[in-house]
Amino acid sequence: MRNYYFNFISCIILFICATTLTYAQNDAEDYYVKGEVFAETGKYDQAIMAYEVAIAKDSNNPKYLYKLGMVYLKSGKMNDAEQTFLKTIEVDENYIDAHLKLALLYKDKKDFDKCIKHLDQAYRVTTNEDKQLAYKTRIINILEMKNRFDEAGPHIEDAKKIAPNNNYILYMDAKYHNYITKNYELAKNSLQLAIAQMEEEKGKAHEHYYYELGVAHHSLEDYQNANIAFKEIRDDKLRNKLSAMTPEYLYQVASAYYQIYDLEEASTILHSIIKMNKSFEPAYDLLIELEENKLNRSEVIKLLEHKVSIQKDNTEKVKILADLIDFELKFGDFDNAFKHLEEFAQNGIPLPDVKFMEARAYHAVNNNEKAMALLEELINYNGPKVKYRSSFLLGTILIDEKKYKEAKLTFNQPFPAEFSIAAKEQLKLIKQKEKDVIVQNK
Repeated sequence: MRNYYFNFISCIILFICATTLTYAQNDAEDYYVKGEVFAETGKYDQAIMAYEVAIAKDSNNPKYLYKLGMVYLKSGKMNDAEQTFLKTIEVDENYIDAHLKLALLYKDKKDFDKCIKHLDQAYRVTTNEDKQLAYKTRIINILEMKNRFDEAGPHIEDAKKIAPNNNYILYMDAKYHNYITKNYELAKNSLQLAIAQMEEEKGKAHEHYYYELGVAHHSLEDYQNANIAFKEIRDDKLRNKLSAMTPEYLYQVASAYYQIYDLEEASTILHSIIKMNKSFEPAYDLLIELEENKLNRSEVIKLLEHKVSIQKDNTEKVKILADLIDFELKFGDFDNAFKHLEEFAQNGIPLPDVKFMEARAYHAVNNNEKAMALLEELINYNGPKVKYRSSFLLGTILIDEKKYKEAKLTFNQPFPAEFSIAAKEQLKLIKQKEKDVIVQNK
């Protein structure tokens, strides 16, 4: 009898609790409806009060929190909106609309890490493939816009799984491989598929698709097909970018390296030019000169040394010594170069060109501290040739020393002729190295 009585009382208590909860939820829904009416008529303060009562009566309903966040958003209370949307996903981590609103808020605040995080959460929650693709595309575009394209790879792969033949995703995949992974074969394959689809649908692809295809072919040293792709380009901005892949442009870069005695780099570029255009005569001329310097020229050095020893006129002796040191640097004989630099200094006739040679010699033996000290003196010299050679060499040493900020300042100075083009290439190199540092530190 006692057990029967106890069970009866328990049932009554449970019934009362359930009824109370139902009434509370119904009451909460009434306030939610009032909030909706106030919000639709622009009475945001009243809407906020109504939603807050609804939440107080049913705090586990994410819809109430989300709607409150929307009213805060419409009334310009961005911080309150942010906190309310965060509470919404605390109650329901799969509430897509709250993630999307947070993504927009963080994008406006330029907090792109959080923006990407919530877009990615929205992607993971939804089962709608069109929406999934849209969210991934937004992430990829943000990463490209903020110069963080090296982080786009996993998102591009996710997008390809959803829509493997989407032209825009194929294009972004190609750019990723052209500039990040350097897998030009994959870049070429993606672009060929995208262009074939676009040509079938519209008769022609967008010009930047042909540009990236040309870049992939060019990087694979398939210059014939690169030129075929580049011929489809009419846009002035894209055509200006093509200049960096011409023999004339690269020859200027090789010439700059030659003038700072970096003969190995100059030779590499010249061989690339000849592969690109076998009839580009200036490349052959400079390459012949470079190859001559690799021959055993010890007898020539001995003759020049003898000529120095018999000179009675100090001025003439200094000129021959300068030629000798220049010859030794090109030959890579740095030990003798230092010996003759010391002999040159004893004659008491300073020549900026020889001081530059001394700096280059110190750099060659990894004594960058002395090299930079000499170059910093020469940068203030009035003679333009020595000044710009010195600035360019100093910039390359700063890159070697990983002093990228100082190197950028050096290469951003106005340079003439071939040094101007080579400086642009160095700035591109610095940018890539800075990105590599960021990736390594993550």
